[in-house]
Amino acid sequence: MGPGPSCAPRAPRLMLCALMVAAGGCVVSAFNLDTRFLVVKEAGNPGSLFGYSVALHRQTERQQRYLLLAGAPRELAVPDGYTNRTGAVYLCPLTAHKDDCERMNITVKSDPGHHIIEDMWLGVTVASQGPAGRVLVLFSETITVAKRMQYLCFLQT
Repeated sequence: MGPGPSCAPRAPRLMLCALMVAAGGCVVSAFNLDTRFLVVKEAGNPGSLFGYSVALHRQTERQQRYLLLAGAPRELAVPDGYTNRTGAVYLCPLTAHKDDCERMNITVKSDPGHHIIEDMWLGVTVASQGPAGRVLVLFSETITVAKRMQYLCFLQT
């Protein structure tokens, strides 16, 4: 009889385990934060969740610039007589100024008989298609006729 399983060489097992730990450590530790050139932005009202979602976008039409897209899904609505809180998306230039973000002009009309845009969490997700591409904004709306919620996307060029 030969040696049992407990007497098998341990060196290959230890080597494999060490290799897996080393490879796993590299995957989880990948992060890039520039501590020398901070970009801090403030916009919206307290409780708006400004910065809930962010994306970097390169604008090439009208003006060449990089923008930080910042979602604020609990932002107050632009007054329309029906809606109090819709959410918003802000366009923030990459500057040292904290308060130079501007609200993106996204117009969704509220029709209380058909759909409700109150608390639609506009800006819960923002994404850029890349240089000269479009901006994607996700929000939800409640359809009162069908009594269901649907998620919609808005594309801005």
